[in-house]
Amino acid sequence: MCRGLVVAAPTGGSSGVLPGAVISVGEEMGKSDDEICRALLVGGLIGVFVDHQATFAAEMAACQAEIGAASAMAAGAVVQLLEGSIEESFEAAALALQNLLGLICDPVAGIGNVPCVNRNATGVANALVSANMVMAGFDPCIPLDEVIQAMMSVGEKLPSCLRCTGDGGLCATPTGMMMR
Repeated sequence: MCRGLVVAAPTGGSSGVLPGAVISVGEEMGKSDDEICRALLVGGLIGVFVDHQATFAAEMAACQAEIGAASAMAAGAVVQLLEGSIEESFEAAALALQNLLGLICDPVAGIGNVPCVNRNATGVANALVSANMVMAGFDPCIPLDEVIQAMMSVGEKLPSCLRCTGDGGLCATPTGMMMR
């Protein structure tokens, strides 16, 4: 949409979460560009686990696969900025994804504006809270791999009208239908 340039981190609909959390926190903490890049790589590694065990496609697993996965990636990356361990990064990612299990995909009028933009902000906030909770000693109990698999299972069980079809959720409201 922008001169042929596509930035998906991990998806177009969730592209504000990972950079929004990591770059803003890194800059606020006075981290170098290299430190911020290393944190983004940690987020990318978590994304590899999501990709290999589930999906990023909202059409298959709803918005939990987009905003939820991006928030998990961001949480793990923020732990890296906070100088936590890789285990703590995975725990923060697990917690962030747990918090957004079941999130439906209902882009009003078929565009990634409503509610996608505000869900990106929610994903950032969730990532920061999850990272801070884990760094403070909170145990999310369920390992990241199991949370990813649960996300896919939940997504498969959601009715198709709640998986990016434009037929459910906010899309089915009178205003949503008028905007369509």
